[in-house]
Amino acid sequence: MLSMFAALASAEEPFVPTPNNPAPGINVGTIDNNGNVATHRTHGNFQNNTNSCANCHSTHNGDSATLLKFEKTESDLCLTCHDGTLGFYNVEKNSGAGVFNSTHNSSSMHNVGTVKISSAPGALTPTEGELQCSSCHNPHGSVNDRLLNTTVNGKTYSTAAIDLELVEDPAYKDFNASTGPTGLKIYQSKGPVFVNSDLPDVPQRVYSNFCSTCHEDYLKSSGSQRVDGHYSHTTNSYKSGRNCASCHYAHGTDITLLKDTAGKTIADYMKPVAQGGKGWTQAIATDYMKDISAGGSALKKYTNMAVCWACHQSTHKLDTPIVEGGNYSGKPTR
Repeated sequence: MLSMFAALASAEEPFVPTPNNPAPGINVGTIDNNGNVATHRTHGNFQNNTNSCANCHSTHNGDSATLLKFEKTESDLCLTCHDGTLGFYNVEKNSGAGVFNSTHNSSSMHNVGTVKISSAPGALTPTEGELQCSSCHNPHGSVNDRLLNTTVNGKTYSTAAIDLELVEDPAYKDFNASTGPTGLKIYQSKGPVFVNSDLPDVPQRVYSNFCSTCHEDYLKSSGSQRVDGHYSHTTNSYKSGRNCASCHYAHGTDITLLKDTAGKTIADYMKPVAQGGKGWTQAIATDYMKDISAGGSALKKYTNMAVCWACHQSTHKLDTPIVEGGNYSGKPTR
């Protein structure tokens, strides 16, 4: 009887990731090419004794011509890990790229597996195929952060790499420490690198060029006329805050992510006054942040057209210090 209860208690213990067993059911050899403790690599940078191929492929029993397993759609395959059950990065939770989750109000997203690439706003070139996870990401590795492709929609957008502002995820502090200085690290992304005026402008331009491989006619400077005769806000300026990711998330958005011009979310306004909030109820904070714009939330970082007000105030610009006494209550977090 005692041994049975011990077994039950053991079964209920939470899974603890290790460098060579980062998630339940994913195991690799414990020793790497150099005789050191191995670090698991699912996507690229594989060890010579890798077992990672078997995470996605089945040699003789694949469900597709590329021997992929678990496949109904490509996104279904990716979500066997990236729904939080296996992968470190849960795309159904808020992140630097946004969220794939339609359970909350004001939600919108890149609907992988259900929309045609050619339906992208600003698309000019007829394109076959649906938007998939691999339309933007390379599951076998990339020189770019977050496995972003170097060729998108048949176009190589730049020879420069896309750099994201990455910080180690505090939720995996112990794991990151265990992998050593050269091992796998679990990061949070704050979005693409924003350059200063005294630094080269390549990283930011690259990110806009990446998006414009599908949204071709949106790669514009202010005052430039689009093919359809309309005008578009600048998206390709080297200055901070003039880039697609200044206003939009790559994956999607919802009411829990949307911010106002103060860079504050629902959660911020629900905090007690002593902690910088207003002590609002969730209902009041939600009604305040709800997106009611005619075009919908459109993957936006800011509710309604608040991003316009965040930049175009007489007392403040996004890349300048806050003016004391002005009508701006805090610099937006990008």
